[in-house]
This record gives sequence, C-alpha cells and structure tokens, in this order.
Amino acid sequence: MTSFLPFFLGATLVSGLALSGVRAADFTFQSDVAYLGPDRAEKLDVYLPPESFPRPVPAMLLIHGGGWTIGDKADKRERNIGATLAAHGIAVFSINYLLDKVEKDEQGKKKSVTRAWPQNFYDCKSALRFMKKESARFGIDPQRIGVMGGSAGGHLAMLVGVTGEAGAMNQGGLYLEQDNRVRCIIDLYGIHDVRKFQPSHFSGSTPEETERNLDAASPCTYFSSQTPPLLILHGDADKIVNVEMSRDLVRQLQAKGVVHEYVEVPGAPHTFHLEPKEMDLRPVTLKFLDTYLVATPGKP
Repeated sequence: MTSFLPFFLGATLVSGLALSGVRAADFTFQSDVAYLGPDRAEKLDVYLPPESFPRPVPAMLLIHGGGWTIGDKADKRERNIGATLAAHGIAVFSINYLLDKVEKDEQGKKKSVTRAWPQNFYDCKSALRFMKKESARFGIDPQRIGVMGGSAGGHLAMLVGVTGEAGAMNQGGLYLEQDNRVRCIIDLYGIHDVRKFQPSHFSGSTPEETERNLDAASPCTYFSSQTPPLLILHGDADKIVNVEMSRDLVRQLQAKGVVHEYVEVPGAPHTFHLEPKEMDLRPVTLKFLDTYLVATPGKP
C-alpha cells in the first residue's frame, strides 16, 4: 500500500538529499506507485510540491541511468532532482522501467543477455501517458509536462521528448488514448545517437533489423524545428560518455534550429546530480524550467 508522506523517510534518503537543503515541509513523497499494470514489478515514485503551490502544478518525468542494465528510481541523483524540483513547485515522477537481463554462469561470467529494447522505451512512454491520464489525481497540469534523465536515462528522455509526433514510436505501451507531447527536455550526459555508443543494446536478429533499431532508437533521427526546448548538462572529464557526444548534439540542434541551452561543467565526471562539487546546476536548471515548463502558454 502506498500513501503520501511528508519527507522524513529515513537516514538513507535524507543523507542523499543533504546537499539540496530540503526541509521536511518542502514536498510530499509517495513510493512504488503502480503504472504498468499488475503483471509488472516496475513502479514509480512521486515527489509533489507543498500545498502552498496552487494546483495544478507542472511536472517532470525522470528516467534513471545505468547503461540500460542497472539503476533505480531512488538512486542518489534521482532523489536529489526529485527533492530540488518539488521544492520549487514542480512535481517529479521518477520511474523504474524494464532493464536488460544479464544471465551469468556458475563462474560469474556473462552467459546471455536479454535486451530490453523496445520495451524500456515503451515503459517510459507509458509513464508519460500515465501522468496525463492521472493528472487530476496528482494535481498536475497535463499540458505542462517535461522529461529528463541522466546517461542511459538521458537517452530515453530525449527519445521520449523528440517523438511526441512520431506516430510509429507511439503505438507501444499503455494509455494510448493520451497524447505524447512534452514541453521540454533535460539531458544529463545522455546519448543522442546510439549508433555511436553501445549499439549492442539495440541489436536485432538480423543486420537489417539492427540497423532499423539503431535508427529508431537514436533521438537525432527525429530532430526538427518542432523539437521541444532542450537543456544539456555534461562534464568535460566524463570517461564513460565522452563530452564530444554532447558537443555533437549541440551542433545537430543548431543545424535544425532547435531551442537549446548547453552547460559544460569543467572537471565533472560521469553521473552527477544538480549539485556536483564542480558547479551548482540548480540555478540554470530551474531558470530553464521556469521559462519552458512552469510558464503558462500565452502568459508572461
């Protein structure tokens, strides 16, 4: 059973948010909300702003990283982002989704891998549509929803965000009566072209199927002047996803006329939240969201 609770969920969660200075009254929290049906173990966590923020509030879908193989909705990065945005008046829905399954032999060596693609992507789409379907339940505005994630979650966040009007990419998952558009995207050191990074995660049974998968799974396939505004955050000391990935992303967005902002964090490695020791990223993130998510269309 799940219920909304003030933020006092134990030392582990508190310590993970210590940097953000979040107080008990800054948001309410609900864990393990079912969104994929009774046959699925993956759930989502909800961070809601305090009642002092008039409902409905804007919301962000948050997708964890982990190389499409590991990671969790309650990792330190996700807790930091959830608390920070909720205290600023933005609800956050942090999700678990299907991961690649790796089987090992008795010696601990990898024996086989079952790829999650495309179900991992469909799960993310289902989460977005669940937020819209249940918007009244959570007091969020279905017309003011964005998506964000880090690393593999950044890839999935971009892919969800850029395919709002791509019919073939919106036919899987649940709640298909809901629309698939988002207001903005935040990418933390994600991958916009999987043909250049870990393509094996999207392999098919034939070379032709693999090629189709790689095209479909690459957010850059869908870039256009209609792509939602995008904020990119990347450290120049990243040894897992080289910073050149985001530099190339910026060049492609510029060529397509996409509204975007890019922050390269000097000295930052892979996997950071909004308060890495190298730079406080809360001001630029919250300003971007105030501009492209919080603001009501047609109003100053």
